[in-house]
Amino acid sequence: MKIDRPKLHRLYRLLVNWIYPNICPCCEQFIDHNADFCEKCSAKITPYTGENDFIENVDRFAACCVYDENIEGAVLKFKKTACGNSYYAFALRIYKKLKELGLDESIDLIVPIPLTRKKFRRRGYNQTALMANELRYMLDRGFEDVLIKVKETKEQKTLSEYERRENLRGVFEISPNASDITGKRILLIDDVCTTGSTLSEAAGILKAAGAETVIAAAFAKTVKAIPHK
Repeated sequence: MKIDRPKLHRLYRLLVNWIYPNICPCCEQFIDHNADFCEKCSAKITPYTGENDFIENVDRFAACCVYDENIEGAVLKFKKTACGNSYYAFALRIYKKLKELGLDESIDLIVPIPLTRKKFRRRGYNQTALMANELRYMLDRGFEDVLIKVKETKEQKTLSEYERRENLRGVFEISPNASDITGKRILLIDDVCTTGSTLSEAAGILKAAGAETVIAAAFAKTVKAIPHK
């Protein structure tokens, strides 16, 4: 008998909520165990309605909301601590967006954007991997750290579009422990997308390794930057 992973995940969240009550990632008020944000903060989030096919090497792109002052605090907190509800809230929004776009059935494997070993040791976790792990239960799909980041890079937000692409050139590789992804339909996960340079570089590596398609999804998308061509 096949295990109903989405149902088990909902039960798990209910049980965990008794010990670690769920909180809104923005205001940190207590919310229902299956909620992502409180009603007040949710009403302030601006849905992303922009392009979904502007990133090189990516077949489809999905983002949940605009990266602005209403969501910036929650994103930055998530980069500093894994505590709270952010990984679930962000993943749930991505799940709903994929369903809305009809992309949820076009996925075999979920892959997060990786951190370097040095940054992972310093932070203690990879926020995109936490999101991807939640999505594995929501979508009932496989999850694997297929990619590794082999060199440190400058912060992307300080660079021009051309500098972003050069900064990321050769930064990702397929993990020597990764399973064969030939013919796989990959869902590539990141927390924030600016120009799409990171997703483009990672998707290119996945396709070179045999992936059939790459759908990229981010929780938030900046709207001021010029899209990556």
